[in-house]
Amino acid sequence: MKKNLWLLFGTFIVFYILVHFIGHFPGLLRGKWTLVDERSLAVQVLSITSGLSISFLYVLATYATMNKYYPNRKYTRLSLQVGLIVSIAFIVCFLTNYVATATLSQDPVRLSLFFRNNILIYILNTIFAMVFYFIGYTRQKELEQKELELQNRTSALSFLRSQVNPHFLFNNLNTIYSLVYHKSEQALPAISGLSELLRYMLYDNSEKIELEQEISYIEKYISLQQLRFENPVAVKMKVTGNVKEMKIPPLLLIPFVENAFKHGAVSENKEWLWIDINMTGTELIFSCTNTKANKHKDLTGGIGIDNVRKRLELLFKERYTLDIRDHEDQFTVKLELNNEE
Repeated sequence: MKKNLWLLFGTFIVFYILVHFIGHFPGLLRGKWTLVDERSLAVQVLSITSGLSISFLYVLATYATMNKYYPNRKYTRLSLQVGLIVSIAFIVCFLTNYVATATLSQDPVRLSLFFRNNILIYILNTIFAMVFYFIGYTRQKELEQKELELQNRTSALSFLRSQVNPHFLFNNLNTIYSLVYHKSEQALPAISGLSELLRYMLYDNSEKIELEQEISYIEKYISLQQLRFENPVAVKMKVTGNVKEMKIPPLLLIPFVENAFKHGAVSENKEWLWIDINMTGTELIFSCTNTKANKHKDLTGGIGIDNVRKRLELLFKERYTLDIRDHEDQFTVKLELNNEE
């Protein structure tokens, strides 16, 4: 508020000078500088200062009234209260200005003539105060709206990320349950691997991480899934480019790999999953292709891919393309992400 008052004062001085210069412009065209009279310099300075001060007090009263009543009152009540206070401020400032002018003037000053000469200036002062207020009010509302959008965006992202953890945990606990049920020797390594991944998920609260770290997470996830089988399943993963230069939100790519293991035709004898991560400049191209299982498909679905789609829309908007193709025997995801803001 204090900053606004100083800005109001500075802006009003410029406005006051311009209005009075324009008012005396016709005299300048006739070769007569009407601001100069026969009074002493001190009296002229006092006259200008008093006129400026009284006009600013009127503008300040109008601005303060708008600032107090406009956002918090209904339209009808607002009009009455603002009109009443501004009218009182006008009467007080006008009469004060008239008395000061009459006192400092060498000639008698008629009230009716003074009113005709100054009413336009007071109307302009009123407009100035209201325009200044509405500009500031609109700007403040825009800032509040942006802050609200940012808070909503942050809350939405936090909620979406929180969904990833239970989804991941649910899938992998099923895997470990199966290993324990069948008394597999891989049960303990699976629990250890899950512990490492959960540590990454729970204690890394960064908004963005290096792509290299996300790739490491994917590799550990694949290793954890490998424990479900007697022989390592055929997964081909290719990484090219400088993955240290790219930063992405954590847990952005893993849902696609999870989806492949959940719905894919996992095979120990032939390749069934192809993951390609290519980093070129500021652009990331991620693709994940898996053969589809015809049986034992989880009919309950999942939140993984929908979650990623929402996160991408919130974080990258028009800086990404996500192409998902569901063929009869193959499921393909291709994500192109531009990290240049």
